[in-house]
Amino acid sequence: MENAMSQLDLFADTDAPDEAAAPPAPAVIRRNLADLPPAPSPTTIPVQPLTKPTAVKSVLGHYRPSLGNPHETAFTIAEAVSYAWHHAHGGSGIEVPMGVVATLALWPLRGPDAYLAADWWLSLDDTDLHTAFRECWARWWITRPDLIDRATPLHKWLEDEQPLPTRPRAIRAVVEAALTNGLLHLTSSDDAYHRSATDVMGAVLAIMRSKGAHDALAEVHTPPEVAELMARMLLDDMPLEPGMKFDEPAGGTGGLYRAAAQVMREKNLDPREFGWSLTDIDELAAAGAAVNAIIWDLGPNVVIACGDTLSDGNLIAKAARQALDSFKRRDELHSQAVFLATLQKVDALVRRIAA
Repeated sequence: MENAMSQLDLFADTDAPDEAAAPPAPAVIRRNLADLPPAPSPTTIPVQPLTKPTAVKSVLGHYRPSLGNPHETAFTIAEAVSYAWHHAHGGSGIEVPMGVVATLALWPLRGPDAYLAADWWLSLDDTDLHTAFRECWARWWITRPDLIDRATPLHKWLEDEQPLPTRPRAIRAVVEAALTNGLLHLTSSDDAYHRSATDVMGAVLAIMRSKGAHDALAEVHTPPEVAELMARMLLDDMPLEPGMKFDEPAGGTGGLYRAAAQVMREKNLDPREFGWSLTDIDELAAAGAAVNAIIWDLGPNVVIACGDTLSDGNLIAKAARQALDSFKRRDELHSQAVFLATLQKVDALVRRIAA
């Protein structure tokens, strides 16, 4: 990680919509999930705690608190998810179980009672579970289209028209494995410091990625304790000032940035006031980093690129342009939705007058 003094395009472009001024989420007609909590306010985590799901069934008794070392818990979750997925014959694509874990971690219910949503998730049938997944990603796309577009490999499978017949069962197995091993205790706090205690996405990728794939991508998982030591060595004596930019050319799922953000918070600094750019050759790692940027609340100045830094040129500049395009596309769709809603209101008024 190095201090990048040059201004990144995404950070400097004044045309990029401000996160706090993001357009409101359009109302969602729920034909299948009447008990879903309302959509969160369009702002980066932390969001205000939402209404507790009315479908929670405490009698299920599946959920237990996650205690002890958060890094050990993350790898316990990853091992349980891997076993559940393969035991249920989910298939070779690890983007699906990673996407399931990401969805549960991104679910916007936050606060001390958020863990109660575990039994609510387990009470959903296959259709409602699929719908809840899609709504979660859609909500976050309204707020952070740049990061959700980068995380596409983790949610595009939701659009598969002919998935493997064993997939629904495998997805349910992953949901139960992740929740009953304490995922929400790691990711549902309304305090970003506690949500950033570990890197669950990195643990799942490290466990589920085959050795051959790791070797082909030259991936080396940095133990979280080592990342924390490196972050302290780099930042303890560095004069940190809001507005500084950091760049990681082989960042994986962002473990070093997680550790750096924790050091900043311990120094009473807000990571949201710094710039973070990260590149990785593995699209699943880059997708995981995008999810983590939301969970860890790294703020609006995050650019994540995917590609080979040795052969693809300035990937960060390219990723910054792609991020701006994501915001532009979001705003265009929002404008179209507002225009259509206005036409419907005018049409209804004309009908009433004509009657």
